[in-house]
Amino acid sequence: MPGEGRERMTVGKALTIAGSDCGGGAGIQADLKTFAALGVYGSSVITSITAQNTRGVQDVGEVSPALVGKQLDSVLEDIGADAVKTGMLYDAGIIEVVAARLSSHRVPYLVVDPVMVASSGARLLTPEGEVALRDKLLPLADIITPNEQEASVLWGRPIETDRDVWAAAQALRDLGPDFVIITGIRRGRRCVDACWDGTEFYLVEGPFIDTPHTHGTGCTFSAALTACLARGASARQAVTMAKDYVLAGLRYAYRVGHGTGPLNHLAPFYPGNLDDPVILTTRVKAFEDWTDKPVLGPWPLLNVIIGGPLCRGKDYAELTRIAVEGGARLIQLREKDWDTCRMVAVAREMREVCHAYGALLVVNDRADVAAAAGADGVHIGQKDLTPRMARALIGPGKIIGVSVDNLAQAQEAVTDGADYVGLGPVYATTSKDCEVPPCGPAVVAEVAAGIPVPVIAIGGVTPDNTLPLLRAGARGVAVISVVWDAPEPRREVERFMNIFKSYSEFAEGGN
Repeated sequence: MPGEGRERMTVGKALTIAGSDCGGGAGIQADLKTFAALGVYGSSVITSITAQNTRGVQDVGEVSPALVGKQLDSVLEDIGADAVKTGMLYDAGIIEVVAARLSSHRVPYLVVDPVMVASSGARLLTPEGEVALRDKLLPLADIITPNEQEASVLWGRPIETDRDVWAAAQALRDLGPDFVIITGIRRGRRCVDACWDGTEFYLVEGPFIDTPHTHGTGCTFSAALTACLARGASARQAVTMAKDYVLAGLRYAYRVGHGTGPLNHLAPFYPGNLDDPVILTTRVKAFEDWTDKPVLGPWPLLNVIIGGPLCRGKDYAELTRIAVEGGARLIQLREKDWDTCRMVAVAREMREVCHAYGALLVVNDRADVAAAAGADGVHIGQKDLTPRMARALIGPGKIIGVSVDNLAQAQEAVTDGADYVGLGPVYATTSKDCEVPPCGPAVVAEVAAGIPVPVIAIGGVTPDNTLPLLRAGARGVAVISVVWDAPEPRREVERFMNIFKSYSEFAEGGN
């Protein structure tokens, strides 16, 4: 396994308790699509079976409360859930069973979407069910997500003004939930969600998307909210993320059937739309907490760069072998002018050598090549793709390094998702044209103290000037010409490793 191993991938678990929509646009089907799209493991408990399509609800079939209870036991006693949402619950008997099970199987978050009436007018909750919802389930809820019509029913009064919205939110919170979100309020060309957490009223706004394909938006919003909570977001963060997800689904909705079609649950993954900031943010956030990525190290780390005039005409896989046999544990392929097919082929050969020795391979600049070659990551500069965009292309299981020359650039890179930064030039170098003067160990110390990810110093580094960089806080150094211009490259790599060993022994002795 390359590096020191791989961090164990973690995934949030979300459970939906709702009705089945055979048309696939709402209910359980919409919830599970949303869970998958937002990077959580989804499970389901079916409370009713509807015959419906884009034209409306044709029939509703009951599921016995006993079977609902058994489904809940099956999921919660084995898989568990980091967050649970309820949708269509249909009647009082089912609500009582759900409330009883959730009282005994406590979960971190319960989101209640009080589904009562379909947009076609079909009733999806009996009058007795409304009473049970208020008395049994809402006291257990952490968050409730009614639309204006549902909020009005639960409040018992019409909502006609902004003052009514806030009054309804306060009244609904008094029923038990910690957080009330009244969704989908139209205000001209804006669509807002009104939020009340018991301390602050605020609006989460977005553009109104003029599309007929809005089937399942309420289910999808509450499912997205649940997914984000399952991934560890705060309630306030989850509202914004869920709204962005629904916004993307509406913006890229497509026609299904002959009536009101569903939004597009896979919109964040539609190829070629990374220029849309909502799409980019949603795609990256969906998987940013998955931590199945290579682990950099051991420290101090030697990053050997292969490419350029000193390497051309040679076998790059063989150069990789020389470097990793000497002790390098991060190899970077840097070629600016090669065609893509050649880059991918060579990167694959280098990757195989790296992995045989427990080392990692990153590709300079080219996220597409890194993905195609199965490299461990990509290293990008200030004029390349942003780390966020690169992450959307290569996925969560890869490392991203960013070249920086000052603290502000380093902090921006970390905010945008960098796993490490390459800081330089630290000394004068002839390996590349640099637009800034050497920064020296003082800036290394400033950057290392100012960011939470490793700093790898680059530019003019030799075995003789490495120690001041390590003492300043660099976790490693990156080298090119000092290795490949040496008569015996492997011996030069070993010199660095001896410096690292001496530094580590001294540091341990000092502690």
